[in-house]
Amino acid sequence: MGRKARVYKRVTEADGMIKAICEKQPDAMGFVRPLSITVMGIENSERSEKNHTLAKIKPIRGAEKAIFQDNNIPVRYVIELYWSDWNGWTAKQKQWILFHEMLHCHPDFEKTIKHDCEDFKIILDKVGVDWASKKDDLPNLIDDDVKFNLNLRPGIEDLMEGEDGDEIIKEDEDEEDVIKDEEKK
Repeated sequence: MGRKARVYKRVTEADGMIKAICEKQPDAMGFVRPLSITVMGIENSERSEKNHTLAKIKPIRGAEKAIFQDNNIPVRYVIELYWSDWNGWTAKQKQWILFHEMLHCHPDFEKTIKHDCEDFKIILDKVGVDWASKKDDLPNLIDDDVKFNLNLRPGIEDLMEGEDGDEIIKEDEDEEDVIKDEEKK
């Protein structure tokens, strides 16, 4: 029997968060256009315990890009996550996960920016390596006056094209495990 097809539903709550983060953090979100990103939640399954990818951003390419453009749909990136995770995250976790994914946005919409280390230095500097598990101990990106060391934001010369998008991976997983999980799909 084949793998069950995923059923997606748009996470409309994320739209306002993305817009608010971009407005509150314009220097850190310099390449991001809020209307160019949509968040889709997988609603017919949960993330397995072996899958440590909390969210993944993918650029719209090829035929999908042409369809979107022909229909005047401004979306150029899709953030994919599981509804079961989204519903369990605090508001601050949602903000930081969206912020992380938006840091992957590239000025050339068909590309993504790779991590500058296992995560982004700009995030690690502010909240540390275990930020994804901190829940409400995270600063509020929308309501608090969060200042970033913009020297840690990947510069244009540091940008590298991502192949199929980039994702958040919990710190206890090696890249080899992610590759093995992807190969099983």
